[in-house]
Amino acid sequence: MNYNEALEFLLKNLPNYQKVGDSAIRPGLHNIKLLCNKFNNPQNKFKSIHIGGTNGKGTTSATIANLCENINLKVGLFSSPHVFDYRERIQVNGKKIKKKFIKKFISSNFKFFNKLKPSFFETSTIMAFEYFKRKNVDIAIIEVGLGGRLDSTNIIDPLVGLVTNVGYDHQNILGKKLSEIAHEKSGIIKNGMTFIKGETQNNIDNIFEDECIKSNTKLIYSSDEIQIKTISKSLKKRKINVFYKEDTYKINLSNPTEYYLKNIYSSLVVFFYIKKHFNIKTNNKLKINNKFKVLGRWNVISKHPTIISDGCHNYDGFKAVIKEINSFDFKTIYFIIGGVKEKDWEKIISTLPKNYNYIVTEPSVERAKNKNELCKMLKKNKFNCKVYRNINESIEHCRKIAKSDDLIFIGGSLFLISELNEK
Repeated sequence: MNYNEALEFLLKNLPNYQKVGDSAIRPGLHNIKLLCNKFNNPQNKFKSIHIGGTNGKGTTSATIANLCENINLKVGLFSSPHVFDYRERIQVNGKKIKKKFIKKFISSNFKFFNKLKPSFFETSTIMAFEYFKRKNVDIAIIEVGLGGRLDSTNIIDPLVGLVTNVGYDHQNILGKKLSEIAHEKSGIIKNGMTFIKGETQNNIDNIFEDECIKSNTKLIYSSDEIQIKTISKSLKKRKINVFYKEDTYKINLSNPTEYYLKNIYSSLVVFFYIKKHFNIKTNNKLKINNKFKVLGRWNVISKHPTIISDGCHNYDGFKAVIKEINSFDFKTIYFIIGGVKEKDWEKIISTLPKNYNYIVTEPSVERAKNKNELCKMLKKNKFNCKVYRNINESIEHCRKIAKSDDLIFIGGSLFLISELNEK
């Protein structure tokens, strides 16, 4: 078995949520427990941080990893989904997992995997644990795949658990009510750990508070721990001062958005905890070195006209990027939109401004929302829209008509962004 055959087994032979949706879900920890036992519980051989939440968990995970790598810790990062390359999911100090390791891991355990029939995500999770153990990482940042309570990653015993926020997404799996979704996400809280809640949400925070009391867990709200002041902001960066305890830190952010700034609060609170745990001293200029790349989040591809891609894919995500777009002075906005069918498109459409020009397309996945159906929904709500076959034809159309001070924005799905010719 070569690398491509191993990758094909992972991506095509195993039940894959990204590809087929709900039918790939294996709720519960039964399979991951069997997998971890098979490999002598590699997840117990390193320190870990567990990151959940509806929005922002990917950027938060990568930010924490970057901050830790900059203070000379050996850092593993397990995140999902990947955008361009499967190996983005499993990294150590910003370097993707070796192809040789994937090939050997799959080929050596092929019979076992075929017998157990784990999901794609379960297999990726145990591979990450084994890789981090072999690489002898100081700490691993583990991002929840979906929900929390029944997620494969919930087998770890982390130093810190974090939920960035709770919003409406994956309701067909996690529950229709916000309180039900919060209950699933609070399932990562474990006895004796430190738990951090990112955004304050008065309507559901009692669920996390009750779970922390039951688990004898310390609860921290990130906004209570630090204050942030913006010094300057542009399309590509933001400079901030961070006030933590008696100290002031200066940080340059490569993502200027307000929604990323919310994640910075949580990222820094976790980072300061890790720094204290390892007894590491730093100066007052913190660096987020971007060795761990955050793909598909406010990625400024070009200027004149400005082209930006963002993987916003639910109501809160769209609301946040539209607020950000409107904070800049673009003359005309061309919004290329497409995604997967199980999203609440009626609710997403309710966030969209009427004065944008919408170009509707679809990603090349089985779960794609039909572009003609989506355009019909937009037109029903009095939006101006056109349909194009794919993302690259959509951009080509926009480039022909956009002027220098216009914006071409691509949003709706990381699947859509993964098909871009321009990265």
